[in-house]
Amino acid sequence: MIRRLSVSWRLPKYRREGAFDSCYSSQVNHRGSLHWLTGIYTETAVDIMVFDTVTETFRWMRSPDQLGQRLSLLEMDGKLASCSKNDAYIEIWVMQDYKAEAWALKYRINLLAMKTSPLFDYISKMALLNQRELLICCHNPLDSPDYLLHCDIDGKFLGYYEIKGGTYSVYFTNQYFQESMIPLPYGEVQEEGGLDEEPSFFIGL
Repeated sequence: MIRRLSVSWRLPKYRREGAFDSCYSSQVNHRGSLHWLTGIYTETAVDIMVFDTVTETFRWMRSPDQLGQRLSLLEMDGKLASCSKNDAYIEIWVMQDYKAEAWALKYRINLLAMKTSPLFDYISKMALLNQRELLICCHNPLDSPDYLLHCDIDGKFLGYYEIKGGTYSVYFTNQYFQESMIPLPYGEVQEEGGLDEEPSFFIGL
């Protein structure tokens, strides 16, 4: 028997204009809540949608007053961070006070200063590696290949990786696989001779 979840999935209405798609704006799990950046790739002010996993409620959070196209939400040094592209610069804003929703500009990376970096048309996504390095998904017109730009938060060019053309696009996500320490009971069922019994992999809510 599966009981009905108590969470209400009714999303709050947008306070500002902007599209929202979890495929392009993967959530950040921070301080027990899931955060989504809405209105990505727009240059107008957008808000952050927050889902509290304890109270099971949605709310809105103010985004930083940054210019340019919003790209990603990150967690940097235990704080929520917002990234955007403004002309030839990547800006990273970090939340200084979570309750007051106070943001501060922490890094500004000049992409044109990376002379060994290949040219690109636009940026779609960013990811943070080891709290110091950035992986940036760059795109070009149809006759040129896309690539992943690798640099650090100080603007040092570390390399790039060409994305070969194919059926599927490249998307960044904040989720990753973690090895489970809980053994599955299937081996025990085999030893007891219960081959016809279905292993209890699923636990009722």
